[in-house]
Amino acid sequence: MLYLAFSKLNLLPLSIIGLFLLIRVRSFLFWFLSGFAFFLSSLFWVRISMIDYGGVYPPLAYLLVMVLALFLTLYQYAGTYILWKLSRFFVPLLPFIWTALELLRSSFPYGGFPWLLMGETLLGIPILKNYLSAGGVYLGSALTLSLATLPLILRKPRQLIIYLIVFIIPVPFIKFPRNELELSGLKIAIFQTNVPEHIKLNKPEFYRFLPSYWRHFERIRDHKPDILFLPESAFPFDARDIYAEGQRLLGYSKDFTIVTGLTDMRASTGGYEAYNSVFVLEEGQIRDFYDKVKILPFGEFVPFPFRFVKKYFGAIGGVDFSPGKEVRCVRTRKVTIGTPICFEVSYYSLVKKMAECSDLIAVVTNDAWFRDSDGTFQHLRQARVRAVETRKYILWINNTGPSAVISPEGEIIRMIPYGKQDFIIYTFN
Repeated sequence: MLYLAFSKLNLLPLSIIGLFLLIRVRSFLFWFLSGFAFFLSSLFWVRISMIDYGGVYPPLAYLLVMVLALFLTLYQYAGTYILWKLSRFFVPLLPFIWTALELLRSSFPYGGFPWLLMGETLLGIPILKNYLSAGGVYLGSALTLSLATLPLILRKPRQLIIYLIVFIIPVPFIKFPRNELELSGLKIAIFQTNVPEHIKLNKPEFYRFLPSYWRHFERIRDHKPDILFLPESAFPFDARDIYAEGQRLLGYSKDFTIVTGLTDMRASTGGYEAYNSVFVLEEGQIRDFYDKVKILPFGEFVPFPFRFVKKYFGAIGGVDFSPGKEVRCVRTRKVTIGTPICFEVSYYSLVKKMAECSDLIAVVTNDAWFRDSDGTFQHLRQARVRAVETRKYILWINNTGPSAVISPEGEIIRMIPYGKQDFIIYTFN
């Protein structure tokens, strides 16, 4: 049930039932096996990038996914059970133990792994999802666990009073104001480039793919958008070569603002540093940029003490990306935009900080690494959660899709399905 809640089937309310069944059994082995089964099934998609694009021997890839699932199980399920047992299974304390461990694993180690958080499943409950606006996904997790334990304390007035004070009195109908006036009349375009990952990894093939971009750019220009958004690492050239190899792209920026993901190689004392960035192009030149702050361990850099593995796995044997120096928004002629890149959308505090300095949030990503798997849709669900938390419109710009316009209520207004090269035109009212 917990897996189905987080799968692309999107059966979110099943999480409460699954947690209730888990909580009823006071057995460490049962909790451990349940947690391992949940994480292994929910993260099995991680193997795709390792096998198909990383050249990892399949049995080894499966073993690595199992190690990841084991680590997360020990962290979340085993850790929660042990601490709860130390409290003599005091039921009202369980939601706070669980949430505290979610908070911890969201930041440690190596920047954390804020994935598969139980609060995300409140998206499936229209009224209760407003708790995400009140206190973010972690308050949502505490509430989800509380709903799962509620049947166990209905006949215990003192424990029930604790729940009422913590969760009912704050009023689940709270809604934060939205900055819609700044967006009124703004016309945006989202271009889903749909470049297969094997083409993105082959530069000559990627260049041969570009004519399909320009055909769509011509059609997009007919709609006269204010801003066109493209996904992460959308072009085969990096930002330092844009004035030499990206002249056609810069030419279109004279007709409309372009916000696109690009890698960037910058000179440093040691040679060059690589950055995963978003650039704003206007009037044929770079106007602003943002460098990704939360870079992905083993995806964009290999942390200490595992750097020796770069010798054995070609996919991670290149230059490590460097993190950006600050979380900031980018400016265009008409609006200020927060631009989390890929995995950054998983971080509640980072997106919240961007929401404070922006009129609109646009997440650029490339989930072609994971194809049409649960992971691609888990990622999209996180963007919907961030929309409810921040009460901002969020644009989800994904290379192979889905790509979407998401309302401040977390609902998908417009969407391009997975695996299609197409574009969205949307005007804010």
